[in-house]
Amino acid sequence: MSPVVAGPGGGAPTGPAARRSAPRRRTDPNTGPGTAAAQDLFWDLAGPILADPAVQRSTMMGLPCLRYDGRFFGCLDRRTGALLVKLPAPRVAQLITTGQGEAFAPAGRVFREWVAIPTPDRGRWQTLLAEARALAADAGSPADAGSPADAGSGGFAGFGQAGLDFLAGLAHDNTKRYFDAHRRIYTQQLLEPAKALIAALGEQLQRRICAQLRAEPRVGGSLFRIANDLRFTPDKPAYKTHLDLAFWQGSAGPRTDPALILRITGTHIHLGTGVPALTGHALDRYRTALRDPRRAGDLDTQVAALQAAGAELSEPTRRRPPPGTDAAGPAARFAARDGFYLVQTHPLPGTATTPALVTWAADQLTPFGPTHQWLVHNTT
Repeated sequence: MSPVVAGPGGGAPTGPAARRSAPRRRTDPNTGPGTAAAQDLFWDLAGPILADPAVQRSTMMGLPCLRYDGRFFGCLDRRTGALLVKLPAPRVAQLITTGQGEAFAPAGRVFREWVAIPTPDRGRWQTLLAEARALAADAGSPADAGSPADAGSGGFAGFGQAGLDFLAGLAHDNTKRYFDAHRRIYTQQLLEPAKALIAALGEQLQRRICAQLRAEPRVGGSLFRIANDLRFTPDKPAYKTHLDLAFWQGSAGPRTDPALILRITGTHIHLGTGVPALTGHALDRYRTALRDPRRAGDLDTQVAALQAAGAELSEPTRRRPPPGTDAAGPAARFAARDGFYLVQTHPLPGTATTPALVTWAADQLTPFGPTHQWLVHNTT
């Protein structure tokens, strides 16, 4: 996998699927101007969530809400601009005690399993909505499906914190001695959870983006080796300081075909799509598509929207576009790349150690679906 690029911020869905699922925003005459930003943020976050057919828009006590198979999990209090999420009572108490949330008590009645998050904060709201949604999905699983973590997330229970700390440690001590001393932590708290994440996240991406996406929970499949091959590049460090996952589409494999990608470090998570440097017939198809004004325009529109949301495009591989490319048109910047990666970077969310990471990651990757499909249709 080509090195990912970093970009701040949060994504929003693009393309026809997003336009179908994104709700219309309505200005509530009973709210003040201070809640307008909260309403905009709520529906921005709801857009990719509603791409899941199991999620429906609804109302609760006259307030706009989100439901998973009929179970409420998120709501916006238009009177105060607070996000309302349904979580277990101990978790609600924790959020209130730490000052992150407030009790939800309409008409003086306290709802012990609902918490109000009063200040619009994209990262916090997004994380809590993902957590609440995962719990709502678990609540509808069969009683014999196992633990809640297994039931709603394909067996993924979260990465171990010691495993994430191990990745950060590799950045300071990238030696076989350090790796061997922590091998059990790597295996139990990173490697095996990563395989479970691939299986669970792959199911969601196949449902949301394309059923032909490949998700193989094994090293050499969707999971890249953590050890670097030093036979031809002995100057490299012995180990990567991250986990790389890929969900690809095609017959050649994740190192060649277009893929949705996910990189996890001890402090950040990178998500996006792309294809490595193309050659031969695949490169010819790519350049032919870029000479078509409609197809080049579609790609440029999709990428521009993702860049506006914080994604970054990998560096050009050529000093100038090849002959036959309109140097002033939208295709020029892509023709200067024989392949590209478009990636967004987030601080590692609190959900990384919980089953909710599956849905959180699916929500972040869904907006990259149209660009991924463009690459599939025009290179494979």
